[in-house]
Amino acid sequence: MEENNYTINLRDLSIYESLIFPDSFKEYSEMAEFLLRRKSMFILEDNLIELHKDEPDVKDLMELGNIPIGAITAAFPNRFLREGMHPKIGGTEDEGVWGWLDLWSDYVISPQDELYDIFFTYKLKHTDILELDNILNYFFENYNSNNNADFIRFLKLTLRKHGNRLLLPEQLETINEWITDKEKEVALSGTVEPRTKVRIKRERDDKVTLLNQEQTALLIYCLRETKVILKDEFLNNKEAGQAFSILTGYSADTLRQNLNKSETAKTATVKNVEVVEKALKEVLKYIERNIKPE
Repeated sequence: MEENNYTINLRDLSIYESLIFPDSFKEYSEMAEFLLRRKSMFILEDNLIELHKDEPDVKDLMELGNIPIGAITAAFPNRFLREGMHPKIGGTEDEGVWGWLDLWSDYVISPQDELYDIFFTYKLKHTDILELDNILNYFFENYNSNNNADFIRFLKLTLRKHGNRLLLPEQLETINEWITDKEKEVALSGTVEPRTKVRIKRERDDKVTLLNQEQTALLIYCLRETKVILKDEFLNNKEAGQAFSILTGYSADTLRQNLNKSETAKTATVKNVEVVEKALKEVLKYIERNIKPE
């Protein structure tokens, strides 16, 4: 099965919901607005204008006499919501500027976020029925729990809470069939393999290890191709991601995605290749200086 990106991205949900389900978009937008407000994810009006003032549709509307922010909200309907007044950067104490929420914000929603269950349901709503088994398998394998069977319980409760309102009957039937089959697998296996928890939370370019996440995936690829570790027919991307997640602290799921052939081609930049080469040279120097045969 081709590995797809099944992350729950607010931008993707908002665009799809506004285009395909315009009649129910207001209800969805209220959930998205709540999330953005809770995360304090707003953009000041001055910055919003600067970002979008040169968009063709915005320029056309401004030429017709619309003020910049009016032109932007008209050019991008169902995208921006006014949030509140904030101090103007570089202004006096009594100067303020409106903040705006961008429903197209590039934000990955995780189980730690409020309303995760409803955004998860919207993700299922936007998934073709032929792809439902694959996406459910993905979340089953990557659910944030020591026991993957917890995902089945989460799924049942989420369907009970939102399913009849948001999902089609055929989607519900397919999901319930998946639940039945997965429960049989769990019963036959007796136990569910626990997920390994990462000991630290990594930040981008935090220098805890020599390589960042993309460079680590590139190193894994090189180690496979040179047979330093098992090749992919014996060690799939998921297993390699889990192994190096333990070793580096990076997300096992993101490493798995970076190991796709298409992603490897993107990460093999001049800079990343140079950094991996430098790291391997450091290993060789260490061996020469410190690993002495007796």
